[in-house]
Amino acid sequence: MDVIKKLNWGIIGAGIIAGKMAEALKIDPGSLLYAAASKDISKARAFADANNVGYAFSYDEIVNCEEIDIIYVATTHNFHFENAKLALENGKHVLIEKPFTVNAEEARELTNIAKENNLFLMEAVWTRFLPSIKLLKKKIEDDVIGEVKQINISFGGFVVPQYERRLKDPALAGGVTLDMGIYPISFVCYLLGERPADIKSMTHFSDSGVDEISNYLFRFPSGCFASISTSFHLKMNNSATLYGQNGFIEFPQFQVGERFTINLHKGTNNIVESREVFEKNHDNGFIYQVEEVINCIYEGKLESDIIPLKETNSIMEVMDKMRNEWGFVYPFE
Repeated sequence: MDVIKKLNWGIIGAGIIAGKMAEALKIDPGSLLYAAASKDISKARAFADANNVGYAFSYDEIVNCEEIDIIYVATTHNFHFENAKLALENGKHVLIEKPFTVNAEEARELTNIAKENNLFLMEAVWTRFLPSIKLLKKKIEDDVIGEVKQINISFGGFVVPQYERRLKDPALAGGVTLDMGIYPISFVCYLLGERPADIKSMTHFSDSGVDEISNYLFRFPSGCFASISTSFHLKMNNSATLYGQNGFIEFPQFQVGERFTINLHKGTNNIVESREVFEKNHDNGFIYQVEEVINCIYEGKLESDIIPLKETNSIMEVMDKMRNEWGFVYPFE
């Protein structure tokens, strides 16, 4: 579509993820990063200088800036709700870095505020918008391997120092499920087009009191099962395998991968055909979710068809249910 004018973005938060989004906004022709904000104004200024952003603001200043159309919330998980609520209540469209909120109650409140104020709202699960993931979904919808009956995913690695505090601190809503587990959960829900009907899960807690190794077993209304293992303290192979009636798909590095292999057996124990599929993703995968936000706003949509708010809320409910099973409550809840 032809973009009428650039839409001005503001970023709340000045960390690593905010920097990746800043780079994506420079690439997108329909976007201009107008301002950045932090609780610490010196951090906002440093981020603005590093990313050639015109203005460094406080939170109140950025949500009250009339020139800004969209706010991207890139703070730690525990602040997503209050930062997004502040932006919505001041008339800004909002994109929230995953997880959308800490729990489903917060998610429902933000959804209602956005609808009441006729504002666009979306969770930034950037992998949903990658060309390779979209192509995989099309292959599933085209019944390339027949009806999908089982999905197995492993996703984990040793947390790197720059993310360690965020992942391990209960006060920041840390833990592997909200930070990493949400990717494979969102992945299977997107591919199948449905949410789990039955949920079983187990976890091992870290010394700091957050979930460190978690396993989820889902049964979907279609009858498909999904088995997911995730951890921030184990090196896993980070792969997904989707088993259908007529074959299976192997997707190494499923979160960001560009290649997957379709293996067909046509109802026997012998593989009769294997072919690799390649679909290039941009080096900065955030650009695709930026394009989605811009297109939705220009089309007058209040949510994305690729990650609708009903689904975001449902996935928050799934994670709530698992945390309830574990007796895992954050100190601020």
